[in-house]
Amino acid sequence: MNNRHNFAYFFREGVQGIFTHGFMSFASVSVITTCLVLTGTVVLLMLTLTGTIDELGSVGDIRAYVDETLSDENAAALETTLRAIDNVSGVDFIDRARGLNELKEQLGENSTLLDGLENDNPLRNCYRVWVTDIGDYQDTVLAVENTRGIAQVYASVDAVSELQRLRNILGVASLTFVIMLGMVSIFLISNTIKLATFDRREEIGIMKIIGATDGFVRAPFFIESLILSVTAAVIAFVLQWIIGDAIVESALSSLTFMKVASFRDFLLPYLGAFVGTALIIGVLGSLLSIRKFLRV
Repeated sequence: MNNRHNFAYFFREGVQGIFTHGFMSFASVSVITTCLVLTGTVVLLMLTLTGTIDELGSVGDIRAYVDETLSDENAAALETTLRAIDNVSGVDFIDRARGLNELKEQLGENSTLLDGLENDNPLRNCYRVWVTDIGDYQDTVLAVENTRGIAQVYASVDAVSELQRLRNILGVASLTFVIMLGMVSIFLISNTIKLATFDRREEIGIMKIIGATDGFVRAPFFIESLILSVTAAVIAFVLQWIIGDAIVESALSSLTFMKVASFRDFLLPYLGAFVGTALIIGVLGSLLSIRKFLRV
């Protein structure tokens, strides 16, 4: 029963502290919300970029052209060698005849321009190669180039490298947002709790003199910081949902080469991350602000 009364007292005092310092409480919630939303948006963009990079591997944009001196039989025999290369998930042999047919299909109505080439086909046998991990894309391209019997390789090495570089930049930016805005959030939470403890410093001193434990004194301020943090996490989650849908429905979704990450696919991870991060910020802010007032 005593614990129940204590909790009611802690909760009442914590809520009262929020309204007593309304502006600082609002500022704390706003900064934590901004921190979470900015970081969450960057992470969503990173997921989109990562999915796009991985999608390039499944598109199979590596084209390996066979040496013209090899016969059709020897050219076809290279498939076993290419499949044995690490990180190669699939290989498709495109002989001269098939290559000519595909070119005619691409030309459509202008395919008549290629009439008569069946007997003197100028195209080369080639392979289309798919990779398992786009992160090892360049090494796979190099291995294909070094395969005996392969004369030339066409691959989007520069494009993939730029995408990977951009992904790394976004990763650093995301981490920077977390650190910088997290520190600002802790600072504001800490100052909010400091205002509350300063107003009640005499009461805290009396409580300590008559034997109140540090935990008993901390509890109302701890609850105040938890309420502020959870409120910020919920608001940030709702805003992130709106922004996430906006990103999906915006220009990104019109770019056919982009594999846009949908926020709806990551609802629970985002909710857990937002609440967990907000709680950490709130707890740290509370602990840092009240400790000096406990020295009586």
